[in-house]
Order: sequence, then C-alpha cells, then structure tokens
Amino acid sequence: MRKYFYEINRQERNLRLRQYIYWIGPYRYNWHEELELMLILKGDVELSCGGECYSLKEDDLIVIDSNVGHASLAKSEGSIAMVIHLDPAYLREYYSPVEDYRFFGCTDENSRDSRRAKEIRRMMAVLITRMDTSNPLEKLRFEQSLSSLLLLMFGLFPPRRIDRSEAVKTRKQKDLMERIVNFVEENYRERITLKTLGALCGYNATYLSTWFKTNIGLNFYDYLMRIRLREATLELCSTDKTILEVAGDNGFGDVKSFNLCFRKTFGKSPGEYRRQILAENKGMDFKEKRRFLPLDDVSVNEKLESYQLEFESTTEGGSASAGRRLLYQEMAEGILGQTKAVEKWSRNLSDQLTEIRRKLEEMKRTL
Repeated sequence: MRKYFYEINRQERNLRLRQYIYWIGPYRYNWHEELELMLILKGDVELSCGGECYSLKEDDLIVIDSNVGHASLAKSEGSIAMVIHLDPAYLREYYSPVEDYRFFGCTDENSRDSRRAKEIRRMMAVLITRMDTSNPLEKLRFEQSLSSLLLLMFGLFPPRRIDRSEAVKTRKQKDLMERIVNFVEENYRERITLKTLGALCGYNATYLSTWFKTNIGLNFYDYLMRIRLREATLELCSTDKTILEVAGDNGFGDVKSFNLCFRKTFGKSPGEYRRQILAENKGMDFKEKRRFLPLDDVSVNEKLESYQLEFESTTEGGSASAGRRLLYQEMAEGILGQTKAVEKWSRNLSDQLTEIRRKLEEMKRTL
C-alpha cells in the first residue's frame, strides 16, 4: 500500500527534501540537520522545542530550526501531522552564511486563521501532490511551489540573524543535550535524579534544573515521565503485560502513581487507553518509529482538499478583483503610452506642415 511519504534529492540544486503525513507517535526527543515545518492536520499535540512547550491545535503551524531538540506528544488519539524536512543548504543563496540564521515560528489562536497561514497550508497541500513525478514541467512547478511556500513561511516567521558567540554556545549546548538525552534513554527504568546527571556531566543539580527548562522546555522530572510514558504506552498496545507489569517495567514506583500520571497526561486510565487504541488500530505495528498514512485515506484527502478550497473561497473575490485592477492598469498605461505617441507624432507632423507652408510662401515671393 502506497503511503504519504516522498523524498527528493537533487544534489545539483542543493535540494534535499522529505514530506510526509503521519500519526503523532510516542514522545521521543530528537534533533536533525534539516529545517522542519509541521502542520497539525488533526488532534491536539504538545510539542517541546527549543526550551518552550507549545500546545498545538488543528491547523497550527510550527517551524523548527536545524539541530534544535524537539519532541511531540499526542494529547488526543489519532493526532495527525504533515511534515516537511528541508536541508538548509538550499537556503544559502538567500541567507548566507545560513548557519548564522535562526528559523523558528509558531501560529496560535490569533494567527492560525490569518491569510498568510492559510496560504502556507494550501501550498503544503499542493506540494505533496507534486512530489511524485518525473515530468520536467511538473518538476519546475514543484520548485515554483516550494519557493512560494518559503516566501510565505519566512514572511510569517522572519529568520533572525545571530552573532558567532551565540552559534558557538548553541553547539556546546547540543553536545550536552546529546549526552543527557542518551543517558536518560538508556536508564529511564532506573531511579534517576538531577544529582545523578550532575555526576555524569560535571554540573550541579541547580544548574541542570535550569538547563532543562531553558533548553528542553520541561523540568527534568516531567521530561523523564514522558520518556517512561512513551515506553509504557508502547507496551500497553503491543504486549499482553498487566498494568502492574507495565508500570514496574518502565520506572513507575507503583500502579497508583502510574495511573495518576497516565490520567493527567491522556485523560484516561491505562486500561481505557489500551482498549480504545487496540479497537481503533487493529493489526497496527506500534513499534514502527513513524506510521505514515496511506494515500487512499479519505479523511486526509478531504483535509488537503479543504485547505485549497478554503483559501480559494476567501481569496476568490479579492484576487480576482486585484487581477482585474492590475489588468486594467496595464491596459490604461498602454493606451496612455499610445496616446502620447500619437500626440508626439501629430505635433511633429504639424511642425513639418508649418515648415512646408513657410517654404512655399518664400518661393512665391521670389517668382
């Protein structure tokens, strides 16, 4: 079954791009070289990014910079996102050196339904329909659409230039983040404290507490709890373990604390979650890193179509009248230019006739 996942790699153009639609999966903190543009197609999603925690609703957009740590957590079942990953080398022609720029932005209730946000959603829907082609004209249309998308995106979320010292600091923070994240990933089942991490990294607990909030957007214990919940939800859906076994295997002290944490995060008990997920996703392999949606998914296709229709319905009158105004202006300027040319020609002709009459009068006098 074909799925919504496409890749383009045109090395001669520095164009390396992936676009896909997927179910928001387990909480996994990561970073990558590519810029990321995420659009929430369905559901409610909590996203930790660059030291902040964002609550994303349906139709929200977020731009995530290169090598910025981030992780998403679905707060409602069946949450779906469309994502574009773009190698920043493609932007060197416009932002150079690209390493000195920071790309970030996020819509909220005030900007979610703005004209520019609607244009971006429309262009994302258009792009994913143009990626699977070898036709030269369609390739050109794809790059034209990509340029339009970037123009809109950077208009809504302008890039910020930083100084070199901030770039060096960012690299150091990335190295520290990698050490901490890898340690937590490997030891989340055990008892981990800030003091434990301090011994690993050479920092005291107070510094690390502030560092977590600043760089990950959560305090340390909230972050650790999300890692444990990620693994626990995976076991609930892919094993026959009891709730007690799932809790014990993933670092929770007892079933009561597991139930309280689970209900606070997902609004239901682990047992209710298991029954609902298994009923709605029969035969699903929950161990997949990402689950891409099939091309024949009706709800996704309707959503992509709605983005295009929504934009066209809100701009039809305005764009049509603007187009007509531009056409009329061009016509008027053309007619005015032609009129001026005729007037100039007429003046020249009149001057020539006057000169001819003058010479005829002189000839009469001499005869």
